[in-house]
Amino acid sequence: MGWFDSVEHNRWLSTQMQALITEAEGAIVPTGFAHLTNEGEPDPTRSIDLAVTARMLYIFSLGVLMGLPGTRRYADHALNSMSRYFRDPVNGGMWVSIKPEPDEEGRGVPWDEEGRVKSQYHMAYVILGLSAATVANRSGAHELLNEVLHDQERHWIEDNGLVRDQYDEAFENVVPVRTNGTLLHTAEAYLAAAEATTDPVWIERAEVMARFAHATASQHDWRLPEYYDGAWAPLNGEPEGLLDGRRVYHGFVTGHALQWTRIALQIRAGLRSLGRPQPEFLDELALELFERSRVDGWRRYEGEPGFATVIDASGNPVVGEDEHQQWVVCEGISATVALRRAHLDDGAQPGEVEHFEHCYRSFLDYVNDYLITQPGRWIRRLGPRNEQVVASKSSRWDVYHAVQAMLAVRVPLWPPYAAALSRGLLDKPEEAPSDKKSWNFFSRR
Repeated sequence: MGWFDSVEHNRWLSTQMQALITEAEGAIVPTGFAHLTNEGEPDPTRSIDLAVTARMLYIFSLGVLMGLPGTRRYADHALNSMSRYFRDPVNGGMWVSIKPEPDEEGRGVPWDEEGRVKSQYHMAYVILGLSAATVANRSGAHELLNEVLHDQERHWIEDNGLVRDQYDEAFENVVPVRTNGTLLHTAEAYLAAAEATTDPVWIERAEVMARFAHATASQHDWRLPEYYDGAWAPLNGEPEGLLDGRRVYHGFVTGHALQWTRIALQIRAGLRSLGRPQPEFLDELALELFERSRVDGWRRYEGEPGFATVIDASGNPVVGEDEHQQWVVCEGISATVALRRAHLDDGAQPGEVEHFEHCYRSFLDYVNDYLITQPGRWIRRLGPRNEQVVASKSSRWDVYHAVQAMLAVRVPLWPPYAAALSRGLLDKPEEAPSDKKSWNFFSRR
């Protein structure tokens, strides 16, 4: 019996997942969820980030759907924070970072001038979190999700079907940089929104984004550039003008390629649920990105396990960015599960997916042997030899990646995680049957 058929393996995954969700409770503050100190307490020197709070809404909504006691309160707190404190009452949209306490009138206060920026990267997580909260029937989630999706069409979606990255506070000036990270997270969020709203247009929009990723990666030896100009041409130098405080990478990000593997196959499964053809480029994109990332990134320093975070155009880890980050191996786990599941759903025999099963076991062993220090607490970053490094700023930021990695093998490729849980598909990973009753084909007419 393999791990994928083992009840005890699923119990191990469930134990780790529940511990991650419980540990995340410690990040709560009055206006949302905080970054943390090295001791695991909310850090008063750092802002309350919209993406962190939205990720918390997502994982606690998953907890609600799984029947984990206590998670409703935390999901509702995240939802209330986004509804009350992050919303810009003058210009619309949501600020990216605020102070941990509201003002005297009970309103959110931007952390600083950069906190007033409008960021699609952050809004992608808002959509993901609100979609899960809608499926979990949290009060007000559906209404706010519809408002946010309307803003997508008003401000963020470009004529080519891709998305802008950042604006100033008043939505007057667009930052002339586009990013792969924002694009892939938007595609993921749109898939979740498709099920939450029963509107397949969001799958169609995610497919457009995956088609761009395929066209671009195929021209770069299946490595995806991270930064683009306003016309979506890859940038050769540093991106200039980014305002939302995200890390700037100096090469090809292995974790983002691994995420596209999973997302491409989820798009494919979503199209299948609609009874529509599944374009061949989705299969090619998923497999080529996975194998390129595995060869480029896995065990690249003296045979030590772990994924190098950033790769150069020659396929070598970038010195200084070759650390082993928790979120990258989590996306490796989710990617290899998605590939195995997709092949089996297409009729592959068990022997034809042994490669993916081996990768899964290797990646999960790495998490167990190197990252988990106690239930719910995982090391965020190690050096290329898996040595301890000066700790990056602590956060519950990565819990979204980790929880999904612990759930990936336990649910089908479609529907997305929250909808799969709500439809009783936990521990039933065989592809869900086509169910067109969930789709509203008339909402766009």
